[in-house]
Amino acid sequence: MRKDTAVTKPEFYTVSQLARMLQVTEMTIYRMVRRGGLPCHSIGRAKRFRHSDIEAFLHSCRTGVQMPTEA
Repeated sequence: MRKDTAVTKPEFYTVSQLARMLQVTEMTIYRMVRRGGLPCHSIGRAKRFRHSDIEAFLHSCRTGVQMPTEA
């Protein structure tokens, strides 16, 4: 018998997980944190990123499609 294995998103991501997810380097993640653009939680020297914060960050970075205006 097979159990129903729903894929759940983690509440927090590590730097390496987030870098892989966003397809950038870990150094880019650290730079974004240092510049204040990417919110994180510091636990000792470790950085953790809440899923909802990442969703909000990505929403704020989204650019809209420019529709051509008719003359």
